[in-house]
Amino acid sequence: MTGNTIRTRLAELVEESSDGVIPAELARTGGTSLSALGLTSLSRMRLVDAVEAEYDVEIDLDAEGWGLLDDLDALAAHLAAR
Repeated sequence: MTGNTIRTRLAELVEESSDGVIPAELARTGGTSLSALGLTSLSRMRLVDAVEAEYDVEIDLDAEGWGLLDDLDALAAHLAAR
């Protein structure tokens, strides 16, 4: 799976996790943190669950894992490297 494919799917998961508050297109092209786009802590936890289920990974919610969840590019690169 390529980084672009992962990034596109993650953007869709952001839209689903945020109940549409952050459209996938905005998440994909926003160029800003997901928090700045309106991702709430509840949406972030939904995103964790969705990413873990979709990619069969466990996201450590310590400093590095939490930071990954605010940057779509960093999260996509992390998943692509696995």
